[in-house]
Amino acid sequence: MNFTALAATKNWLLKPFALLLGLIFNGLFALISGWSDSQALGISIILFTFITRLLMTPLMFNQQRSSRRMTRLQPKIQKIQEKYKGKTDPESNQRMQAETQALYKENNASPMAGCLPLLIQMPIIFALFEVLRNVPFYVNDIGSYYREMAEMVMGVSGSGSYITESFETVIKGLKNFDVTTTDSVMDLLYHLNSTQWAELMEKLGLNANAAFQTAYQSVTHLNTFGAGFLTFNLTEAPGWTGWNLVIPVLAGITTFIQSFVTQKTNETRQKMASPDGIADQSQKSMKYMNYFFPVMTLFFAVSMPAGLGLYWIASNVFGLISQLIMDAVLDKQEYKEALKRRDELIAKREAAARDKSHLDKKTGGRLGSSNTQSKSALSGGSKLNKTTMPVKPVIDAEDSEIREVSAPVEAVVKEELQETEEETTTYQTAEVMQEDTVQNESVQDEALQEEVEKAVETQEDSE
Repeated sequence: MNFTALAATKNWLLKPFALLLGLIFNGLFALISGWSDSQALGISIILFTFITRLLMTPLMFNQQRSSRRMTRLQPKIQKIQEKYKGKTDPESNQRMQAETQALYKENNASPMAGCLPLLIQMPIIFALFEVLRNVPFYVNDIGSYYREMAEMVMGVSGSGSYITESFETVIKGLKNFDVTTTDSVMDLLYHLNSTQWAELMEKLGLNANAAFQTAYQSVTHLNTFGAGFLTFNLTEAPGWTGWNLVIPVLAGITTFIQSFVTQKTNETRQKMASPDGIADQSQKSMKYMNYFFPVMTLFFAVSMPAGLGLYWIASNVFGLISQLIMDAVLDKQEYKEALKRRDELIAKREAAARDKSHLDKKTGGRLGSSNTQSKSALSGGSKLNKTTMPVKPVIDAEDSEIREVSAPVEAVVKEELQETEEETTTYQTAEVMQEDTVQNESVQDEALQEEVEKAVETQEDSE
C-alpha cells in the first residue's frame, strides 16, 4: 500500500495549523537533541503528542459534556416523537420541532454542540499527520542534514535519471515530484528504507563521500528509537516482516482498547438514562467499529513511517487517560446537578401535596379560590370529572424526571461513598431517597389520589 507524502503543504486550511504545530515540534526536538541526540525524534514525537492532546482537551471536554446531555435527553425526545408519530401535516411538524427546541434550550443542550469540537479537531489532526510525515520540512536540525544530502545527490552526474528509473514506486507516493528540485529530492530521501539507501549510495558512489556518510549517520542516529532487537527507524515503513511489526500491532491494540472503553462507557450511560434500561441501537453497531478501526490503524501503521505508528500509540494512551479523567470530573458535576434537581423535584412534590390537602371535597378545586364551584357548574349535574384534578399528570411528569435524575447519581455514588464517613452517610441517604422516589412515590401518590376521589364521592353520596 502506497501513501501520499506532502512536502511543506500549500493547503490554505492545513498550512497555518501545520506551521504552528511544526514550530512546537521543532522547539521540542531542539530541546531534546540539545540534551541528548539519542532517540531524539522518538522522544519528541511522544512529548509532541502529549502537548497536542493537552491543547485539544477543552474541545474534547465540551464534546463529552454535550454528548452526555444529549444522552440524558433522549427519553424525552423520544416521547415528543411518539406524541407526533404518524402526523405528517406541517402544523404537527412545527409543533414537534418547537417542543424539541424548547427542551434543548431548557437543558442548555444542542445536537450540533458535539459535532463542532470534532470539526475543529479535524484540521488539527490532519496537520499533525502533515508534520509527522514530513519531519525534514518542519524540524530544522533534521532538515539541514537531508538538504545537505539532497544537494550532494543532485551533484552526481546522471543521478536524476537513476532516481527516476530506480525509485519509481517511491515516487508514485510523492506529490508533485520533480527530480530537479531540492525539496523533492529531500522528500524522496526521507521515504527511502535502509535497503534503498544502501543501493543509492552504492550506485552513486557516495559510500566514499565522508561528508555524505557523516550526514547519513547523524540522521540515522536521530531517527532511531528503541534498544536491542526492538530498535526502529522511525522514518521507515515497518512492513510485514520481523520485529518491525511491533509498532503497528501496538498501534492497533491501543486503538482497540480506547474504542472499547469509550463504547462500554457510552453504552452503560445510555442504559442508565433509558427508561427500559436498554442501550440505543447505535451503540450496538459501534461494537463492529471497535474491530474495524484497530485493523485499519494496523494497515496504515504498516505502510507509513514508523513515527506515525508511535504517534498513534502515544495518542491512544494519552487519550485513554484523559478520557478516564474527564469521565471522573463530569460524573462529579452530574452528581451535584442530580442532587440539586432531586431537591427541586422533592420540593415540587411537597408543594403538590400541600395543594392536594386544600382540595374542596365537593368540587375538586382549592378551598377559598374561584375554582370552588358547585358540582353542577363543573359537570352539569353528573359526578365529578376526574380530569379536573391535575394530580396524576404532574406525578407522571415528575416520575420521569426522578428516573432521569437517579441515573447519574447511581453511577458515581459508589465512588463518592469512599471519601469520608460523613459523606458516606450523606450519599447513602441520597441514594435511598432516590430509590424510594423511583419505586414508591408513584404508588403512594396514586393511593392518595384515589383516597381524595373516594372522599369526594362519599361526600356526594351523603348529600
